[in-house]
Amino acid sequence: MGLSEMLHYLEEGKERLFAGAAEVKDLYRSLADSIRTLPVPFRRSFSPDSGIAVALDSESKKIVFHKHNLQSSEGEVQNNTRWICELINNVYAIRNSFMSNVHFVELKEIAEIRRVHADIRQFLEELYLKSSVWILQDPNSEASVLARQKRKDIEELLKDRIDPFFERLEQIKIDEYSIRLRMETRDDIGSLQNYRKSPEKFDGLIKESCNRVGMSYDPELTKVVLQELDQTDESLEKRLHGKYEAEDKQTASPSIRRKYMRVLHRYLARTKDVAALLPILENIYFLYQPKPSLLVRVRAFFARMAGREEKTPRKDIEYSYIISRESIERKEASLESLISEVNRLEKHLLRVRDSIHSAKVNKKIKTISIAKIRDIIDSIRSTMRRVFEESFGLIQWLGKRSNRDKLARLPENMQRDLNYHLDAIYATIIINAERLKEVSRKNKGRPGSVI
Repeated sequence: MGLSEMLHYLEEGKERLFAGAAEVKDLYRSLADSIRTLPVPFRRSFSPDSGIAVALDSESKKIVFHKHNLQSSEGEVQNNTRWICELINNVYAIRNSFMSNVHFVELKEIAEIRRVHADIRQFLEELYLKSSVWILQDPNSEASVLARQKRKDIEELLKDRIDPFFERLEQIKIDEYSIRLRMETRDDIGSLQNYRKSPEKFDGLIKESCNRVGMSYDPELTKVVLQELDQTDESLEKRLHGKYEAEDKQTASPSIRRKYMRVLHRYLARTKDVAALLPILENIYFLYQPKPSLLVRVRAFFARMAGREEKTPRKDIEYSYIISRESIERKEASLESLISEVNRLEKHLLRVRDSIHSAKVNKKIKTISIAKIRDIIDSIRSTMRRVFEESFGLIQWLGKRSNRDKLARLPENMQRDLNYHLDAIYATIIINAERLKEVSRKNKGRPGSVI
């Protein structure tokens, strides 16, 4: 393979890379959404959503950089809000200006994109450093769990999905520059030693050669080209070809199966939290049972003496609560129904977990279809959402003045555990909703065949 063939090889590699540009463009939308919702667990650090929304420009086409200093969570929310809005608008600018036609993205633009990515990482680092006190004080709270997961999602999106695209493009651009400049100047310069004898003369020649082939002169890359003049074409080709072959073997985006399985495993991780709700809810249920009359107690006593077990009549606890979705709604629920729902959800989670474990042991995990996994996820999601809403509604109802005497009889550790387990469940619901939205948007129209 000669240098001309190597250029053709790089061009083919670039076209294969560009075939995935639409996905990267879509990833930037996910990145913008993830950063935009980052203030949710950091409410004290930023202006309300309405203040952020006004400053965003989804049609932005220009990257801007300003120096920012992140304030503490009780500090100036205006400065923090300006910084996060600038980051989001820069992400929009990358998406609108560069990802619309990646053929025109050059090394200078890649450097700007990398700087935006670096700013996002710096912002996350400072935000979490400033907020580390309250995150560590209650690491299992809803806000702490959500805060850590949001950071992880953003960093993984950059590191695993977006950065590799631009790293590969940058490397191809650098190698194209090196090969083209080598082909244009090799015969005239000959070697690095010859260049050092008349650098001014050869610098002019190099700049003319760059203009002739339509490249921007880059002094740093030119130094590399000059140092490689002493190498043979064959050794240079072998090194470049070997490098791209090794990278091709390493690059593989997560399959749809893996994405859905991550969501499913995140739900299954809440099995212990769901199971822990049951004894707490049953304890609340017994607190509200009416005390049996003397006659009922006497009858139950003689029944036991006769070897019979007479069931004490139970009374269901019905309650109402308010929930806000698109609009504020008042809903009705019952404690017996909630206990039954929690019990069914726990058993369902255990069955699914055991089935997946068995499939892995028997090496049949890949026979499960996408449609089947989606059905399982939908079933768990709807039930878990209902359990959370009705449990949260129960907490609302218990907080009423008329229930305070009964609530005082519920052990403090149970009150604390109820909030703790519901926070963990809610964080999973929110995180998985974002991941499912992202997966369905990327894979819209793809067949749900065996995975």
